[in-house]
Order: sequence, then C-alpha cells, then structure tokens
Amino acid sequence: MRFLAGWLVSDAAEGRYAAFQTGAALMAAAMRGKPARIPVLAQLHEFAAGYLEIPREDFFRRPEIMVPAVLEVERQFGVDVASVSYDVYNIEAEALGQRIRWSDGGMPDIDRDAPLVRDRDDLARLRTPDFDAQPACRRVVAMHALFRRLTGIEPGLSFCAPFTLATHLRGIEQFVVDICAEPAFARDLLARITDEVLGPWIAYQLRHFPNTPKISGVDATASPPIVNLPLLRDWVAPPILRLREQFGPRICVANWVGERYLERPQDMLDLKLQVGPGSLLGQDPDVETLGPAFYKEYTRRREVPLILGVGAAFLAQARPAAVAARVRRYVETGARGGRFALYLCNLAANTPPENVRAAVDAAHAARPG
Repeated sequence: MRFLAGWLVSDAAEGRYAAFQTGAALMAAAMRGKPARIPVLAQLHEFAAGYLEIPREDFFRRPEIMVPAVLEVERQFGVDVASVSYDVYNIEAEALGQRIRWSDGGMPDIDRDAPLVRDRDDLARLRTPDFDAQPACRRVVAMHALFRRLTGIEPGLSFCAPFTLATHLRGIEQFVVDICAEPAFARDLLARITDEVLGPWIAYQLRHFPNTPKISGVDATASPPIVNLPLLRDWVAPPILRLREQFGPRICVANWVGERYLERPQDMLDLKLQVGPGSLLGQDPDVETLGPAFYKEYTRRREVPLILGVGAAFLAQARPAAVAARVRRYVETGARGGRFALYLCNLAANTPPENVRAAVDAAHAARPG
C-alpha cells in the first residue's frame, strides 16, 4: 500500500520488522541485568505522523497506515523496542458515545465541552459496549494483529486507566469536586467504569491476544499537581489494583509523573511500584529536577529495574549536542550495575529528527553498566 505521504509499504516489510525481535531480547536482557548495549524505547506516534506527513485522521483511523508508519520510523531512527502507541485515551470513551474532537496537527481528543456524564442519572449510560460493533475497538484489534504479523512479537495491550477515564467522561475539575463534595457519586462512577467498561474491554482484548506480556493502563490526569498523594493512594490506585486482582500481574500503570512536586517524592515512587510492571519509570521534568541519581538509588534499594525518560518538550526544543549530553548523563548514572533502559517521552510532531538521532546514538554509544 502507499501512504498519502508517498511512502511505500509492501509485504517485504514483514521481514524488515522481524528484526525488532532482537530489540525485544535486548530489552529483556536489560531488565534482568547488563545487556550488550543500552536499549532505547520511545513513544513516537505523533512524531511518525509528522515526519511522514500523514494527515492525522488517516493516521489514527487506519491501522494499515499507522502500524507500518510507526515501525518504519522506529527502524529508521534506531529505536530498539517496537511498539505502536495510539490515541488510547479515546477508545473506551468513544465506544461509550463520548464526542471526539480532531485537529489538523495532533491527536484526536475528548470533546471537553460535552462531557458524557453530567449527573448521577448519566451513570446508567455506562454500560458494557458491544466491542465488535464499535469502530474504535475494532481498530485497536486490527492494529495489534498487524503489529504481530509484521514483527512476530506479541503486542502489549492498553486501556485508559479508571481515574483518567472518569475525568474524561465527567470533566477533570468536576470529578475532583465530586470527590470532595459527593464522594459516593464519585466512587459509583469509578466502580461502573472499572466493572462495566474496563474489565470487559480488557477481557475482550485478551480473547484476541491471550499471550500478551503486558496490559498497560494510561493515566495522564492522575499525577501531581492535578492530584495529591492521598488522592493517588485512596482514589487512583484502588481500581487499578482491582483490575489486577481480576486479570493478574500483567495489569499495570507506569506513566504517573509529578513526584518533583512532593516534599517526599519517594512516597510517590512507592505507589508507582504498587501499580507498576515491576520496574520504575522516571520522566522529565521530574528526572531533570530530582536528578537521575535519586532514581538509581531508589531502584537499587528496591531491587527493581529503572527506565529514565528524556522529556518531549526538551527533545523538541534543545540542540542536538544538549540532547546527547543529557542522554549521556542519564545513562552514565542509570546504567550503573545494569537493569536500565532509556525512554524518549511522547515525541511531538515538531521534534527535530536530528534530536531523535542524537538521543539514540548517545544511548547506543554508552557503556551498558
């Protein structure tokens, strides 16, 4: 098939992307000990769409475009770990009937002027969707199936974590107000989201991909300063742990950020490990503020692997030499003793390609521990 940008993908791509199996093995070795070199993983769907000049609605609505586009950009830039990230925050909300907004230069997003849940009566609208009948859900299954066919790697699955989905359906400010003013309503909303929507959606994905290694919840609004530590502990974590009780340890959430705002940031790291995949992810600007040594010492004490993420804003705005210097600093500290990988955080469409290359090259040139 041909991308609208003029880039050709053929059946030969299956052999080309099977090379990512080497990267998967490298990542597994890094999480166990000292790999041959530092593995790099990245979230780059927006960068891929911009780099290949693909109109966003075609990119996000057509798996036969998105999946090979992301894989090709990962291959061209030397990213080791193949993955396909997408507008995962929209899927369950769209299946429930939430309106979505489109922009020419970015991901689709929830229409925040028209929340689906306006009062308690609207809780009845949160019924288990017919996933087979929902285009958004069929699209996710098609993405993962194509990823598996092209790479030979079992795809990781994703879902919008309960707290963030509640803020999408109710509105961020209103849901936080509900927690304080009408906690019974807020708990009922979280319970319906968890039991009627997310549990069935995860089970549906597992029927298609029973051998998935990981089922990752994405939880962007569950981070300071939007929430504080008690909210994380008492409202955000419990429904995630409930899903883990139902589906096992493959359920995880790794993308909370904002520990730099706390007087004792290690308390938030403790919560991260409770819901995480068995490793700790620290991202800029938290790592930039607290320093990579803070994270390395914490993971050394807790005996878990560490992944440090270089920030999207920095990667979009810095010079290549500054990017390489930051990567070297993070790697030199993080890789001591092994069990380390480098993450490039949600690369924006306007990220200079030379900055991505500088980051990957600096990581690959570093000693692995």
